[in-house]
Amino acid sequence: MQHGIKRQHLTENAKQLKLQKDEKKIINYQQLTNYILQLRDNDTYTQDAFNDTTNLLILNPEFYTIWNYRREILLHLYKSDQGKVNDIDTYAQVLTDDLQFVLSQLKKYPKCYWIWNHRSWCLFELVEIDRVSWAYEFGVVSKLLEMDQRNFHGWQYRRFVVENIEREAIKKTEPGKGNIALLKINLDEFAYTTSKVQKDFSNFSAWHNRAKLIPKVYDLVHSLTDGIPEEYQEQCQLFQDSFSILQHDLDMIKTGIYMSPEDTSVWSYLYWLLTDEFFMKGYKEVGSYLKVLEQQVEEISELNELEKEDHNGIDNIWCLKSIIFIKALIQREKNEPILTDYIKESLKTLTEIDPLRKGRYLDQLSGKAAIL
Repeated sequence: MQHGIKRQHLTENAKQLKLQKDEKKIINYQQLTNYILQLRDNDTYTQDAFNDTTNLLILNPEFYTIWNYRREILLHLYKSDQGKVNDIDTYAQVLTDDLQFVLSQLKKYPKCYWIWNHRSWCLFELVEIDRVSWAYEFGVVSKLLEMDQRNFHGWQYRRFVVENIEREAIKKTEPGKGNIALLKINLDEFAYTTSKVQKDFSNFSAWHNRAKLIPKVYDLVHSLTDGIPEEYQEQCQLFQDSFSILQHDLDMIKTGIYMSPEDTSVWSYLYWLLTDEFFMKGYKEVGSYLKVLEQQVEEISELNELEKEDHNGIDNIWCLKSIIFIKALIQREKNEPILTDYIKESLKTLTEIDPLRKGRYLDQLSGKAAIL
């Protein structure tokens, strides 16, 4: 039994039949590959060749050379040597159909770089003939992220789509109102990351997107010299100063840390909150950097004690690593030596409870590797 699926034990006869079937598939794949590569070498750019690339890419979507050939065929069939589209309506339909083919492949192979790459190419071709729909594309990537909410390809693609929606919004907005349009788009994206991390605190891509959005939304809020429109005022309250954002997200990340103390994502985001230049300015303004750091040490130490109770007195690795990291920040802020007795003893403990990284901890103890 593996992942809830009962393992099948094949008879010798069944194994032989499977091998024969697989062998036929391999031979067919090899023949099709050789045939299509020969077509490309002969500069064959026909509809039949295009259909052949479809058949091969269904078998192997990672074959980037075939994706390149597919694009070459489309350009030769529907564009002149000067790059002018011969029949806009026909080309738009062909590209739309190809987007549907790509979507069917993405549902099966959501982490294949070359499929995402080809989809972007099709969209930029549609941009050239003014037939693209970024709103539709936004809906597509939203559905794909519902299927696989931690797929970093999907999150990267979502940022790409949003960037193009922003460009489109600015073009359609009257002069002087562009930043309001951008603010709405980015506030919605920020709310989206909130919903995703609250659903799954281990969603590293959502945390990463949030980290990119925070300074962007902050700058947009503070760029509106005529004031924030009433419908956005409540959402923008959080972005009045960087310290408010910090306190809000520290509270949110605390829940994630308590729920998933072994998860890298929540700790990485905490480190960002405590060290990023955007927040450092806020710390300096209110003069409370040390206070925030000491509070985090206290809260993580409390969590570590709970973890020790549940694990026979053994420290939680991430809790201990984070306490060391934050105490090192405190020492640096005080302009005092980082390797205190506590940090040294904690590093020694880590060499015992986290043997896979023993070498790194020993290097930190000896000063060969930095803690910060």
